[in-house]
Amino acid sequence: MKKLLLALLIAGIFAGSAFGAGIRIGILTKQNMSDEAFVKFVREHDTNFFGWKIMNANHSQDDKLTYFDSLTSMLMALRSDKIDEAALPEPTAEYIVNTNSDFEICCAVHSSPTHLALGFRNDEAGKRLCGMINAALEAMKSDRKLSILYAQYLKTPGKSQPPAETFTKIDGAETIRVAVTGDLPPLDMVAADGTPVGFNTAVLAELGRRIGLNIELVNIESGARTSALMSGRVDAVFWYLVWEGSDKQPSVPSGILLSDSYYEWENFMHLRKFSR
Repeated sequence: MKKLLLALLIAGIFAGSAFGAGIRIGILTKQNMSDEAFVKFVREHDTNFFGWKIMNANHSQDDKLTYFDSLTSMLMALRSDKIDEAALPEPTAEYIVNTNSDFEICCAVHSSPTHLALGFRNDEAGKRLCGMINAALEAMKSDRKLSILYAQYLKTPGKSQPPAETFTKIDGAETIRVAVTGDLPPLDMVAADGTPVGFNTAVLAELGRRIGLNIELVNIESGARTSALMSGRVDAVFWYLVWEGSDKQPSVPSGILLSDSYYEWENFMHLRKFSR
């Protein structure tokens, strides 16, 4: 895999395919930053996010990030040539090209560590829930349950949809509502029939059993997850783009508390329409 990523990166640099003049790059919505503010953040911080440091010689000031509230709308824009490329986490990009012949990976970019976590309201209830989740996550790391789920769902992204997870129903127990978007398959994924599946769903099912709470999954668009959490529609949401060593996290609004990380990646891949 490392050799493949290096080859893709070198090809992108010399061909200039990923960062030529005027490239329109799709990205999932950031929750508290405008397009301009996010670009400014990336350029001012010591990170090679989306390749601005690695591929600076080929980067153009005319390149533009376009935000999308869902993966579906971003891929539709890519199909209809409204954007040139879509930037996605490595496991999501690999899953898409393995299950859809319309797209191909055109560039691999090594980024600062990006973490997957759960987000809660930063109030007493949220702090209590976050503490319970963190304790359960630590136990899942210690007994290697997280490693088992990683191998099952993420190590080799397949060409078929992951199975639905069975949630244990605990009579009389509290129920927590968790937002799922389906925008990061096979991490955060929703099947065609509306059933949440994938790695996050499996992690949630295990967490529910360990903390003794019932889990209710609520489907929302990625761009609406902050409002759903802060309004009380849900008690937790999936969150990514937490950078180590950064005093500012560009997609984490104030008032939101993040759990410990339970999965991380360091490569983003750019998709384009398949060149037949």
